[in-house]
Amino acid sequence: MRSTSNVRNLVFIALFAALFIAMSSIELRLGLPVPITLQTLALTLAGAFLGPRNGFFAILIVLALTATGLPLLHGKGGISYLVGATGGFLFIFPFCAMLIGFATRFIFNNDKLRTNRTLTFIALFIAFELFGSLISYVAGVPWLMQVTGLSFQKAMAAGCYPFLLGDVIKAFAAAVITLSLKPYILRIQSSMKGKSLQSAFNSNL
Repeated sequence: MRSTSNVRNLVFIALFAALFIAMSSIELRLGLPVPITLQTLALTLAGAFLGPRNGFFAILIVLALTATGLPLLHGKGGISYLVGATGGFLFIFPFCAMLIGFATRFIFNNDKLRTNRTLTFIALFIAFELFGSLISYVAGVPWLMQVTGLSFQKAMAAGCYPFLLGDVIKAFAAAVITLSLKPYILRIQSSMKGKSLQSAFNSNL
């Protein structure tokens, strides 16, 4: 049973790693050093669906493979790309997925929230906006300043302000998807822990 759950873990990690790569390929630059992408949506879903540990590894494995030179992010790869202008965002992304996993687990297990879909949605949206997007600027903007020599105000204009509305939209979309697929998410996480699908389903009714 343990080996079966390990295989499930690897399969789901690979699937969400592939989703992160696919969503990284969708980009809009607007002449900025930091492109507009769907990466934060992908890492949010990875954390929400897989939980903190596997969500972390789903994103980390993409960065590790990219470091070897594979062109997995925006068609680019290599150490030089990872430590470029967007490096601060990239390096914090696995931790964002991990925090999303912890937050989603807490929200789904909270007795006051689980019986109220509206409150659950609001809690998910706030968690996804905070941990899936806003926290990335804590590392991303200072890194951008260091690499490019931009002032704080210019770095915020280049690497933060243009993305805030998109972050809200992506957090909203992720909250809708996560809440809609809550039973499926719970069964995925239970199956990765080695429980049968039937017992996981019954325990979450």
